[in-house]
Amino acid sequence: MNRNQLWRAVACSTATYKAHDEIHVFVDAPDYETAKSRIYERLADEWEVASGFIEFYNVWSESELRDMAIGPQAPVGLPLLESGASYDREPLILVASSRLRDVLECALREVQSKEVRHA
Repeated sequence: MNRNQLWRAVACSTATYKAHDEIHVFVDAPDYETAKSRIYERLADEWEVASGFIEFYNVWSESELRDMAIGPQAPVGLPLLESGASYDREPLILVASSRLRDVLECALREVQSKEVRHA
């Protein structure tokens, strides 16, 4: 049995009537192909556009994101939000599993608290 993991992609909508700028999106899926399918499905629902108006790239698994991370590894979700030298503060979380959602929400709280401490 494949266990779901988080997958992050950069996505946008090209629909002129419902355009969305590039944003990091997270889905949970057991593998790459399922992740791609869920990104289309969940974004089409979230943005209320046909999947033909959705573009995404850089679909990386949580293990790939952790391997690329240069910042701290704790809390456990922090490497997943890392984007170059900064952290994504407003990703679109399209995750069904409460366990995986908790991982990202904990990391988002950490990023936000760092901003407050450095302000």
